[in-house]
Amino acid sequence: MEQNDVALSDTNQARTKATEWLLKEWIEPLPGAPTRLTGGWDDSNTIRVLTALQLVDNGWLFNPANKEKAELAIRHMNSEILNGLVKSANMTSLSSEEGAQYINGLLATCQNPENFYGHNLVTMLTRRIDSIPSGSGTKNVGQVIAAVSALCNAGAPVPPAAIQRINSELKPTSGSCAFCVEGSSMAILAMKCLKDRSGPVDPLVAGISTRQIAYVKGKQEKDGGFDDLISTSIAVQAANAVGTVNLPINVAAALNYILQDQDKETGSFGNPVFTSIVLPTLIGRSGLDVRTVSCPAAKTAGNPIRSDQIRMLLSIEDNIYAQTTVETKVDTAPGQTILQIMNEQSAKHPRAFKFATEAANGGTQLTGLNSVVNDSKNNWSWRVFRIPPGSNQAPQPVATLDNGLGTNVQNGDRIIFRFGRG
Repeated sequence: MEQNDVALSDTNQARTKATEWLLKEWIEPLPGAPTRLTGGWDDSNTIRVLTALQLVDNGWLFNPANKEKAELAIRHMNSEILNGLVKSANMTSLSSEEGAQYINGLLATCQNPENFYGHNLVTMLTRRIDSIPSGSGTKNVGQVIAAVSALCNAGAPVPPAAIQRINSELKPTSGSCAFCVEGSSMAILAMKCLKDRSGPVDPLVAGISTRQIAYVKGKQEKDGGFDDLISTSIAVQAANAVGTVNLPINVAAALNYILQDQDKETGSFGNPVFTSIVLPTLIGRSGLDVRTVSCPAAKTAGNPIRSDQIRMLLSIEDNIYAQTTVETKVDTAPGQTILQIMNEQSAKHPRAFKFATEAANGGTQLTGLNSVVNDSKNNWSWRVFRIPPGSNQAPQPVATLDNGLGTNVQNGDRIIFRFGRG
């Protein structure tokens, strides 16, 4: 194989063998075995492996041929996450990289990280960022980058302080360091996610992206690699995400470097963790693509919708006080605004759904819901978002409750009332 010439068939074959090896590493459930061995992968690898399989197969879990294993794997992954939350006291002692894995794993498997058995992992991870030690040149900035990327994937607000930390702490020079290429490539991916959001691009985000791209493109070695297997894999993912026009590296040479590390007999890249990181690289994908996994349409079971009504989901998220998410299915007449539906719910459930509003921005804005009201001193406020039906995209901000884009509710919409930092 020529250094700079990797055929598509080579990467396809490598991907197939790596996938087959991961599936062979599956642990079958054993009668009387501990509950953690419910079918999955050892240690805490089920989250990584399932995420990789979903990215590569774009729905491995939902293929009828995988039904039995898929159900066990989801159960195992969710058990891993719940155990991790218990042991870490709701993520307070968990690394942000692990918290990011949890969120990305839930997104990849079409689960809601903001209401995972009543736990809001997005809020937990947002708070966890503040406790990551600072220091230029340390790998701690990698935890910040991982957290920012996961929050962005989930469509959640990203604290400006986290972006500022990445800008100040991730400043590799022209020399080498143990984490520089990997961290820079991760930052490129995280900034790409933020730049993909609607609205103007934060100059700081654009600046970080430009600076780290300039660094990575000059670090490819003669053998095609970037320091090591993982750094090379993430550098290729970054190039695929932003395009090689923007990050002009020799992807073919880098893929050749990666393939040299694959066990030709088993298909492994050393262990389940490394193999799971490399796999999406071989199909031109990255961790950002958890946002685009094809999720099955929600089934309407039990109580069908009347022909003259629509069904939507109201979600109340308190990210400050209770740190809980409460979701309610609502059947209502079509053609109504969010405010009309809120008034309807308040009339039906006056003790469970009380709200306050004010006139602003040419319409009506939410200022309080139940006992929680806006707090200008701490910059805490209610915001409203909409997720269209069948969408895996980030929640779309709604400026007012009764006037403007996204105000009129459609069948299958999810309307989110989120209380958090402004």
